[in-house]
Amino acid sequence: MSQLRERLNGLKKSGEMGVIAFIMSFLPDKKLCLECIKALEQGGCDVLELGMPFSDPLADGEMIEKFHHRCVEKGLSLKEGMEFAFEVRKTVSMPLVIFTYFNPVYNMGIPEFRQALEHTGAEAVIVPDLPLEELTRLTEYGLDVIPMIAPSSPQERIKEADKLNPAFIYCVSVRGTTGMQVLPEEEIKDYLLQVKSSTSSPLALGFGISSPEQVRVFKGYADAVVIGSLLASIIEEYEAKPELLPGEIERTIRNFKKAGLSF
Repeated sequence: MSQLRERLNGLKKSGEMGVIAFIMSFLPDKKLCLECIKALEQGGCDVLELGMPFSDPLADGEMIEKFHHRCVEKGLSLKEGMEFAFEVRKTVSMPLVIFTYFNPVYNMGIPEFRQALEHTGAEAVIVPDLPLEELTRLTEYGLDVIPMIAPSSPQERIKEADKLNPAFIYCVSVRGTTGMQVLPEEEIKDYLLQVKSSTSSPLALGFGISSPEQVRVFKGYADAVVIGSLLASIIEEYEAKPELLPGEIERTIRNFKKAGLSF
């Protein structure tokens, strides 16, 4: 069993709410980004979701979209992002998942992407703009793909996602893009219960997670939360005070982990 699957299955069995952190490659700069990633692990982060630069990140909200564009303006692409992921893998031991869009993967070539993924030590990939029905374009090459489902997904699609036997299923909390926002708690609980009735895979809830209180609210309904825009906002806020940034990242993750502990 992969480290990723072992970690998520362990969380599911223990009842502890896991924390998956999304962070964009290279930002604010390569050195500080690695320091932030180390701080994530020190804070207790369970899984790192590493973003690859892309010019048209349709699933991402304004904050993370801005980060994509900053990377692209620097001339960074999937190739450089995967090289950075290799350095990340040498720096931390938490499971690594690559977040990328399909166009860069297609341009690189799926066999070449799989080879690059194996070289980095990453264990799975999330491709938000590739429909569930087309994920076989990646799984047929032996890639462990994390399917994404939404509140509007019918039971049939949830069952199709389960057939992929993924390390976890990414449950999008809202009909829209990423970003910190007020979430309809009862609707999301009902949605997660519906997903649970059709799969035994661990569930990670993402899009809009911005406070430890939300971890407490959804504990027992999902097995992990994905934090992305909140971390991006912290990086942007502390970019001019780089000596404080890693500590703020670590403190934030520690607070989320504390909220998700079994009690």
